[in-house]
Amino acid sequence: MRILFINDSVDVKSGIGRYAWEIIRRVKERGAEVIVLTRRKSSFDFVKQVLPDTFSSKGIFSPLREVRKYAKQCDIIHALDGYPYGIIGALAGIGLKKRLVINGVGTYSVLPLEQFLIKNLLKWVYRKADRILCISNFTQKEILKRVKLDNTEVVNLGVDCRRFANAMNLKKTGRVILSVGALKPRKGYHIAIQAVAKAKEKYPDIKYYIVGDQSHAAYFNKLKELSKNLGLEENIFFWQNIEDEELIGLYGQADVFLLTPINIENNFEGFGLVYLEANASGLPVIGSSDCGAEDIIKDNYNGLLVSQNDTEGTAKAIIKLFDNQDFAKKLGENGMALAKKMSWDKTVDRYFEIYKSILQK
Repeated sequence: MRILFINDSVDVKSGIGRYAWEIIRRVKERGAEVIVLTRRKSSFDFVKQVLPDTFSSKGIFSPLREVRKYAKQCDIIHALDGYPYGIIGALAGIGLKKRLVINGVGTYSVLPLEQFLIKNLLKWVYRKADRILCISNFTQKEILKRVKLDNTEVVNLGVDCRRFANAMNLKKTGRVILSVGALKPRKGYHIAIQAVAKAKEKYPDIKYYIVGDQSHAAYFNKLKELSKNLGLEENIFFWQNIEDEELIGLYGQADVFLLTPINIENNFEGFGLVYLEANASGLPVIGSSDCGAEDIIKDNYNGLLVSQNDTEGTAKAIIKLFDNQDFAKKLGENGMALAKKMSWDKTVDRYFEIYKSILQK
């Protein structure tokens, strides 16, 4: 079996790269031959940087000849998001009779379906696909609102619990809240920071660690200004581009994981892999309802769900976990059990079942 993957990168320091790498390496380990086409450089010889660094129409059409060359060598084209990778894979495969699998991830699997110049093309691609693998029920629902399909299936992402095992052995350093994810508005950090300020009124020693790409400079500056205005300059700490070992160390220091994403004009949290990573580290999690996080967070079981844009509700959730350590510990234990069930191996098991079934058509 030969599979052509198309994605942004396999860089594990980014969320999209980590997700791709965890899937691709397991597919390789199971004996499939793999070629990966990306926008970003990689040291792996099976990864080819052939996609331009743009999402414009030129970025879709300019690499098609090169992509088609690799598609001819494979049995399955597997695009790890709808736009632009699903479109690129579908166009490059025209006339080749290759099977097409597309992952429905989040914003870029849905937002283009609302855009005049691209929506009909993406609808055609989705209908052409042998299977669309949605990473959450929310993502599937949002796609099906916009295009009628009978080829979708929800296959949640997973986590490697062994990677986070050491977090449980690290010493706690006080009341620490941790967030992980790129600093951009839909992640809802401005809501979380205001909630932490309210929680600080009861717990003055609270610390809030935020780990994520800071390239969205305007939003990052807004968060720093907000922290200053709320008197949190000595309570909030920002990191980016850290190594795995340091990240796992921060999971180990934390008492609570917090990420309260918000839906902004069809930009939304498609799944929230970091909730699973936090659960694998033994942490209770706080996340938002009405997004992909609901596939992971079971309210009052492994974490707490709060309404989007709800500063007061988020603050109450933080305080509830700090006030009730036994309850918080139980949520963390339940989270570890859930994380063990939602493994990357389980995800890739299902992928192989799908690969085999579509090749038999």
